[in-house]
Amino acid sequence: MAVHTLKTDSYEFQATHLGIKPWEVRYNDRNFQVGDELILKETQFSGYEMLRGAPLVYTGRELRAEILYILHGDKYGLLKDFCIMTISITE
Repeated sequence: MAVHTLKTDSYEFQATHLGIKPWEVRYNDRNFQVGDELILKETQFSGYEMLRGAPLVYTGRELRAEILYILHGDKYGLLKDFCIMTISITE
């Protein structure tokens, strides 16, 4: 089991925290596996804002989750190197 620390935009973090977004869509450059742990760290600025020069600043809020299922890309319109992971919050 691997542990992956991931930056998460505030809006998406809040939806996950509330339990209405039990999934993550990610570029699969980490070889995510069922059973791996995710540490989702909320960022002050969105990924879009950071691409335009905003600094990487964490809010201090984080969630831990376990990967329950992975849909790998190159099907259903999902790009080849991406995946959708069903997650369960553990903390």
